[in-house]
Amino acid sequence: MDLLTTIVAFIALLAILVLVHELGHFIVAKRAGITVQEFGFGFPPRITSVVWRGTRYSINWIPLGGFVKMLGVDGDAEADKMRQQGLSETAVERAMEGAFNRKPIWVRLAVLLAGVAMNLLLAVAVFAVALSLPVPEERGPLRVTEVQADSPAEAADLRIDDLIVSADGRTFVASRDLIRYVRSRAGEPVALSIERGEETIALSVVPRDLTPEQVAAGLGAVGFSWRATAMGELPPVAANPWDAIVKGATETGTIAWQIPGALVDAVGGLLGLNPDAPPPVGPIGIAEETGRLLQEPLVRQLAWIGLLSINLAVLNVLPFPPLDGGRIAVVLVEAIRRRRMRPEREALIYLTGVAVLITLVILISIRDVQNL
Repeated sequence: MDLLTTIVAFIALLAILVLVHELGHFIVAKRAGITVQEFGFGFPPRITSVVWRGTRYSINWIPLGGFVKMLGVDGDAEADKMRQQGLSETAVERAMEGAFNRKPIWVRLAVLLAGVAMNLLLAVAVFAVALSLPVPEERGPLRVTEVQADSPAEAADLRIDDLIVSADGRTFVASRDLIRYVRSRAGEPVALSIERGEETIALSVVPRDLTPEQVAAGLGAVGFSWRATAMGELPPVAANPWDAIVKGATETGTIAWQIPGALVDAVGGLLGLNPDAPPPVGPIGIAEETGRLLQEPLVRQLAWIGLLSINLAVLNVLPFPPLDGGRIAVVLVEAIRRRRMRPEREALIYLTGVAVLITLVILISIRDVQNL
């Protein structure tokens, strides 16, 4: 897949996920009577816009999602500006009636959680569709496309374009069944029947026993990449639409539950605190995988969209500024203290959070480039 197509696909996917997230904030804010000043597709500078029912709807030049601008999200900054413009206190209070920060705690929490909920609902939906489609299955012999350095495959002289016909004299209809069989023989020699050009040769390979961390890091029991010589289909996993929704929700919940622990391990590995942890994947790694999946069946593309949507939801709900979870934490602290945090202190918290997030993204992106 060429670089331009990969970039376009990644930007389109990111725009959809972020736009769905922001749409959740927008819908709940509107229903709660909060003044939504602008709902933007993409980020400024602005291309064009229209004002309808008090909200500006804009299309912007940077197509990386969208945003919702609500009155009062930044505290009383807008109210102070109105006062500086000479408005009376009565006029200011009337204008601020629809402000986010003037609404009850439960309303503000609902608005902040709405984006997370929308991403989870999107994941359930795409998983449900994926589970309703026939499952693609690779069949036939395996064509070797890559051999890892210092691997059992390299030691056995397995080469690119070799066709693996059988293992220990056994042939398999499903290509992955052959892989599973070889993996199950870790530490024992396995006889592979190979077609290399016009020749049929026998190779002996000893699969290695891998830890979960090594598997997550991309190592294989034998150490080669492959593609099947034929494709087939299995029946859909879901028996009916309701079954698909239930299974999609179950899958979404399972993945969401696993993400925080995996995130802690990944950050620990990035900082050198957990050397055996799989490396975290950043924007570059996600873009690369998105480009690769453009050549895969629709089922796998939908699963990837669902996985990213869940990740976006879970990451956003973490109590870390300036994510939604950080804003939720500020609202809860204010509810406990029964008074609003000073604007300059809140701004400092968000600024610090942004700096930490940017630093993490840079470190992860450096690792992504190294992995390329």
